[in-house]
Amino acid sequence: MDPLQPVYNAYFKAHDRFITDMPADGFEPDVIQDYIHWALTLSSYYEPDAEFESVLLCELYLRKLYFHMLDAIQDPTRSRIFRRVCLDSIHTPLLCLKRFYYQWDDGDIKFLHLQQQLQCVQAPLD
Repeated sequence: MDPLQPVYNAYFKAHDRFITDMPADGFEPDVIQDYIHWALTLSSYYEPDAEFESVLLCELYLRKLYFHMLDAIQDPTRSRIFRRVCLDSIHTPLLCLKRFYYQWDDGDIKFLHLQQQLQCVQAPLD
């Protein structure tokens, strides 16, 4: 049995709950935090110097999390609570991406681009 199978299973369940348009009222923070947790857990298995090292997969899961949260913040069909919790929680994947990109020569440019995208999104909500 693949040792990552339970992690992938939990990640995809959390991902499906996150992208569902109508999470149960009152459970928005749980859905968001669960998705963040499993995306960061999965990406950590692929970090440099990890047992299953794969820089591309590590970046993929971090960026996927970040952009899904950005999309949710901008989505007018989502509840205001869901959008606010995503906005309040987006610093977690952003800081993980900063740590990831810090290792690369052009990483600061990629990180600044991500940060600028967030600044453009924040203005309409506040």
